[in-house]
Amino acid sequence: MNRIHIRVLVSLLLLPLTACVTHREEFLVGSSDYVLGQREFEDGGTETYRLRMGSGGRASLDVVTEYDKRRPFLGFQLKEIDKQLAQERGLEPYSGLLVEGVYRDSAAQRAGIVTGDILYALDARETIYRVHVADFEAGLELDKQVMARVGRGGRQLELPMRAQPLDERVSNTESVALESSSSRRPYAGVHLRGIPPTWCEKIYGERRNAVVISEVAVGSPAWLAGLRGGDVIDEVDGRPVPPLAELKRTIAERGAVGEPLRVGVSRAGSPSYETQIDLHDYSGETNVWFPLLFHYKNGVYRDRWGIGPWGLIMSNRNTYVADSTTRSVETRNVFHALLGLIKVSTGPDETRVRLLWFIGFDT
Repeated sequence: MNRIHIRVLVSLLLLPLTACVTHREEFLVGSSDYVLGQREFEDGGTETYRLRMGSGGRASLDVVTEYDKRRPFLGFQLKEIDKQLAQERGLEPYSGLLVEGVYRDSAAQRAGIVTGDILYALDARETIYRVHVADFEAGLELDKQVMARVGRGGRQLELPMRAQPLDERVSNTESVALESSSSRRPYAGVHLRGIPPTWCEKIYGERRNAVVISEVAVGSPAWLAGLRGGDVIDEVDGRPVPPLAELKRTIAERGAVGEPLRVGVSRAGSPSYETQIDLHDYSGETNVWFPLLFHYKNGVYRDRWGIGPWGLIMSNRNTYVADSTTRSVETRNVFHALLGLIKVSTGPDETRVRLLWFIGFDT
């Protein structure tokens, strides 16, 4: 009889030891934007390739083109005469443009136009909004005479002026979508994006592939291997990185059988980095619970255990430091004992001890 009771008790106690595995939401960390490369042209123009990171694993390539351009410039500083300004100045609203100033040695200054004048027209074309002047300048030829009709002191004047050349730096940005590919199981713990080969050739000066790690799940195999959001995969198993679809297929095949993958990555301004990813399905967490006695929970991002009701006798929590600026794997640990009479907090840079709730010191 006693043996039967013992067996039932042991069975009840061992029942919670059967691991309860559930899916745990990933804690993703990306990287700030940075420049992949830049090309310079003989005319002084440049083309800059900036990797831009977004939330949820999104990423894009911004191509910023800059060049010098000489254009005709009249030299006005203008303000639109809206209803409020017209009431303050005693003018008709939208009857011209108020000259707030002129640039030094500009066509407007040389023509004698001064602050407070009202610009009504250029070559008989009305100027009501500032865009009217911008459009007029865009169609001008250098050194061509222009007739400006301005108002001053209740009179209207016709003043001749010649457009002067203005050298300015023009910047245009084109956003290039990166290739994406979804995976069913998180064997590595990364979001990958592929740079189109045509742009790779411009960035690196050769026809090649490049795969961007846009985000990494903290605590995943890739995170533990030192990979971080913003890395560009250059090599896989000592060979040039294949196209994105092929790389995703390789990760899935090896992850299913637990085979590692060796990769080489780079980041602008940093030395190349080579590491091994121990691929496996890491997405579950384990819970073991004895009511009011013991609780153990192990997940991807953190693990913890406690003894006694709600861990009041003793508890411990480990958490990975979610930092993309370093490749080292760092953790934070918090230990409690005896209703919080003892607390020890340990981080990458310091350890803090608290005794009796109010005595604390750093070590």
